[in-house]
Amino acid sequence: MPYQFDPVTHRYRNTETGRFVKYADVLEAVDAEINRLEVRLKGHARLLAQNKIDIAEFQIRMAQTLKESHLRNMAIGAGGVKRLTPTHYGKIGAQLKKQYRYLNKFGQDLAEGKLTKEQTIRRAGMYAKSARTSFFEGEFTSRGKYGFYAKRLLDPQAQHCSSCISFQRLQWTPIQNVTPPGVDCECGGRCRCRLIFKLFSI
Repeated sequence: MPYQFDPVTHRYRNTETGRFVKYADVLEAVDAEINRLEVRLKGHARLLAQNKIDIAEFQIRMAQTLKESHLRNMAIGAGGVKRLTPTHYGKIGAQLKKQYRYLNKFGQDLAEGKLTKEQTIRRAGMYAKSARTSFFEGEFTSRGKYGFYAKRLLDPQAQHCSSCISFQRLQWTPIQNVTPPGVDCECGGRCRCRLIFKLFSI
């Protein structure tokens, strides 16, 4: 993508036109990464189903692939890999810790023969959506350093969990008081909430 991060506005510019990139286009890039991740994760599951790798190797590959994708999405939210701080990496670590727990249970179910090949492939692909949360965490962590305010709004076309309803912010709120989509809610990576940001001048 011909995008360059503008640290003043915390937005991306198109290097060819000099114009700001629409937030929807940034989210599209995040979704493209998630789609690629889903393909890779299902690929690991197919190798397992074909007996080309064992359960332990499957879990290792799943964990590594998830880690790489979470890092990429966190970097998109933060404005690039060079802008990642120890706090960003700590957020990724917390997200991955959850996924690794799920992977451990996944491995147990596989070892006990509870899943068909089709169920295994489908379940592996479901892990991809978790990487979206790291994008939002990256945005929040970086914008929070510069005093941004945010609103977290519900998607009127989606059904929302009780946590998301309680997290909704209709008024501009200091970003540290807003919970990012997918964080601490039952929706997880499937969260359909959206965010808008504003930097108030002193």
